[in-house]
Amino acid sequence: MISHIVEGLPKHLPIVISTNAAFENDFKIWAQGYPDRSIQVFVEDSQDDQGKKGALAATAMVIEAFAMHEDLLLIAGDNYFGFKLTEFIDQFQNRPLLAAYDIQQLTAAKKFGVVVEREGRVIEFQEKPAEPKSTLVSTGCYLFPQRNLRDIVEYSKTHHDNLGGIFEHLLTVEDRIDVFSFREHWYDVGSFEGYINANKELLNQAVVRAGTVLETGSNELIGSVYLGDHSRIENCVIEDSVILGGNKLVNCVIRHCIIDENCQLNGVDLSHKMIRQGSHILK
Repeated sequence: MISHIVEGLPKHLPIVISTNAAFENDFKIWAQGYPDRSIQVFVEDSQDDQGKKGALAATAMVIEAFAMHEDLLLIAGDNYFGFKLTEFIDQFQNRPLLAAYDIQQLTAAKKFGVVVEREGRVIEFQEKPAEPKSTLVSTGCYLFPQRNLRDIVEYSKTHHDNLGGIFEHLLTVEDRIDVFSFREHWYDVGSFEGYINANKELLNQAVVRAGTVLETGSNELIGSVYLGDHSRIENCVIEDSVILGGNKLVNCVIRHCIIDENCQLNGVDLSHKMIRQGSHILK
């Protein structure tokens, strides 16, 4: 997900990845795959999700830790979007800018930051409202002029995890907030179902084998299926699922599941499950 974001950014831009200590080494190893990029990993002083500071507070920590005094492109790592980031950046006019997508259903909009827009500008912002006034939702891609960095730091002191709420605040101090509307794909993958649905729709009924995959016996691969490198599949039915690398599946039925790396499954029937890395389930 984050590789997709990084690869869409102009190469001259310095990048900071904010994470907690549990994933520090993973991201540092990952960053080595981009030797032509300026990527730094910033680690919050928390060990897990329970101790995380919150999205806005983490942003404020990065601003202060790096003594930032320039425009800030802020992108949430748990969303997939199909538009080109260069087009988003080109629309920036030294005013706050957010990317918005028409989700088309008011019920669905309740889960997101809702943008009420008129002629390309935000006239109201509702953070996860009970009664949305629009089906246009914020997608976790923002561009702030340098003058707003202090606003983010101050607002985060009382609203640690309210990333979208910064726009409610900025509406009181800014003359204008611009909207970048797009129609390309967008998926919020911060949930299990969101991740599965994104995989299903983007693969579009294809089977993707990422590297060396050993398939023996009689296998049935249905719909959108991802098979990771060095996975082994024997006499299995797999439908609309993500099977990451190093897995061994024998005599299994796997539907709408995510199987993390280096698992061994034998004789199991799973639907809508996520299996932890290194699990052994043998029947």
